[in-house]
Amino acid sequence: MRFLPLLAALCLASPAMAQAPACAAPPTVLVLSGGGAKGLAHIGVLRALDEAGVRPQMIVGTSMGAIVGALAASGFTATELDSLVRSLPLAGAFGSGEPRGPLAWGALLPLVRWEEGEGGFALQGSTVRLASVHALLNAELLRGNLIARGDFDRLPIPLRVVATDLADRSVVILGGGDLAQAVRASTAVPLVFPPERIGARMLTDGGLSANIPIAVARGLGASRVIVSDVTEEPTDTLNLESPFVVADRLLNWLFRQPADSLGPTDLRVRTRVGGFGSLDFSPAAVDSLMALGYAAGREALAGWSCLDALGGQPAQSPPPMPTLVHRVDGEAGDPSAVRLFRRTLDLDAGNRIDPPLLRQRLRELAEREVFREVWLGPTGGGDTLAFAPTLRRLPQRVAGLGLAYDTELGGRLWAGALDRQVPLLHGEGSVLLLLGRYRSDLLLAARRPTLLGQPAFSPVGTLQFGGEDLRRFDVDGLELAVDDIREVVATAGVERQLTEGFRVTATAEWRSWRDTDLLTRERNDGTALGGRVTVEKLTGDRRRLARLDLAATDIYSLAALDIRFRGAIGPFRLEHQVRAGMGDELPSQLTFPLGGEDGFPGLHLGERRGDRELSTALTLSRRFLGPLWLRLTGAVGRSTFARDPGTAGVSPRDPGFHVIGPLFGGEGWLLGARVGLGTETPLGPVRVEYGWNDLGRQAVFLRVGRWF
Repeated sequence: MRFLPLLAALCLASPAMAQAPACAAPPTVLVLSGGGAKGLAHIGVLRALDEAGVRPQMIVGTSMGAIVGALAASGFTATELDSLVRSLPLAGAFGSGEPRGPLAWGALLPLVRWEEGEGGFALQGSTVRLASVHALLNAELLRGNLIARGDFDRLPIPLRVVATDLADRSVVILGGGDLAQAVRASTAVPLVFPPERIGARMLTDGGLSANIPIAVARGLGASRVIVSDVTEEPTDTLNLESPFVVADRLLNWLFRQPADSLGPTDLRVRTRVGGFGSLDFSPAAVDSLMALGYAAGREALAGWSCLDALGGQPAQSPPPMPTLVHRVDGEAGDPSAVRLFRRTLDLDAGNRIDPPLLRQRLRELAEREVFREVWLGPTGGGDTLAFAPTLRRLPQRVAGLGLAYDTELGGRLWAGALDRQVPLLHGEGSVLLLLGRYRSDLLLAARRPTLLGQPAFSPVGTLQFGGEDLRRFDVDGLELAVDDIREVVATAGVERQLTEGFRVTATAEWRSWRDTDLLTRERNDGTALGGRVTVEKLTGDRRRLARLDLAATDIYSLAALDIRFRGAIGPFRLEHQVRAGMGDELPSQLTFPLGGEDGFPGLHLGERRGDRELSTALTLSRRFLGPLWLRLTGAVGRSTFARDPGTAGVSPRDPGFHVIGPLFGGEGWLLGARVGLGTETPLGPVRVEYGWNDLGRQAVFLRVGRWF
């Protein structure tokens, strides 16, 4: 009891001791940690801050925090960021994919790929699709890049991007230069992204040196910090039997540094992101992460003593972007690259910039198969812009090898090589050798990226030598002797890459062949000259979604359409394929096998050929057990020969093997179904299915790898 008077006296003498600490004066700096896809929770935190009227005077971000921070600093509200992220193809851009070949290889996906670098040829494995990532960063950060013009203090909210010097693991603070390139350097996760060269330094992910860059903010003069932390706390248990779990733990250790202390007026928003993958950009994960960040932000703000002092600040509108091009300064050593950059993006001096159109062109330029990296490098003042682009070309030489197996068609092997700077062509030359049990081809191709207005056109030419043992079957599906076919095909024309993966090719075509007529059994020698137009829609990994082929020559003509629609309903994946073909006087090798490369349920691959085809198939699949998918396919189709050999005075020697007559009407329509399992492997997709049709025919479908 004798201490009570003394305690009371101390309290009266120091009334401040009983009060909460006073909120520090500005500046307040928002710190956004790294965390891969888990960093999307920052957007939810930003939404909570926006609603509370809390406006930081600066943003410091690392890795994914640098991406979100750069967008917020550019003037995007949290609501706009929410809508933007949901609309972006993040899973396709940041997802790990198969080694993709050059555009000249079309839909062929290599099992392994070699690229020539400074140290010679090196093996390339599956990786994040860099062209897609660079295009995404350039397009979505365009607003901030043009406003900043090389100085991140010009942004509506000043920004600092944290990266790591690969030479000594020191912290690198980027406050200027190209905004998209700075963010790319900060997100260069080791073994996922290659490091980014800026000036003389090779930079990698900022999380290696400052994953939660509180000390960086303090060094920039922050008197108070608001920290959004999405790093994952380590668990007590570890499944040492799983190499993926151990690898993930080792990677987490690389990104962990001693914690920086926070003061009594600082705010730490800790979002619980356990269980989310660092590269999981699925729609469900995106929704959950942003919701978790919003809830964590509201909870933290409710107990923050400085909220009343900082809340209620009005949002600031972003300043207008400069719109007039003053000049483009390129690297003197590669004037053709600068010319291609300037003309494709329409950035000639005196031109006005249309930001939405420029965003679209930046996305297109990434798919031109010319540059590995394109960074705008904007500078200038007032309403004008100067560009000093950083342009890094793709490797000059590439080689690849692919393999597939089908239980009916046997093994198929292909090997390819490409040189992007062939001296005589002043362009690109490639060679492809395709070897199979029934067909082999040697394809030589040349193209020269050039510009005829906008966007880019590429003159193309090909020379193909092919040989095929064309499979034949009787009416009961018994395999007959094959037909020996030889052909040489030469084309010359132009190719144009459109938006969203579309490619248009228009060529003159010369074809010479020797075949056996499927109806009359006569041995023929033919030569045809004409033209062909092809329109294709390809995915990011070159999978064909659609193809329209139109050809007209002095001997034959054809029109063929193959479309695949993909979608999802709840846990089910849907794929709908439609094939339609029509031709006149077609050589045997150009006739349409029912169902195409996948065949028709219950039939042999290559069976039921005709010069008319119409078929459709619907596949429903659902994850069944671990990596396995249960697949169910229903199909209906018909193929016929419209010409009747009897009208030519020649009777077919094998009547009944083919359907004769118009495509619509008459007999010959088939119904079929397949059921089986599928999965993805390092060799590509694997499918094992059992099929049957209403003729009572049954067949097993087994394929390993991506067919070509």
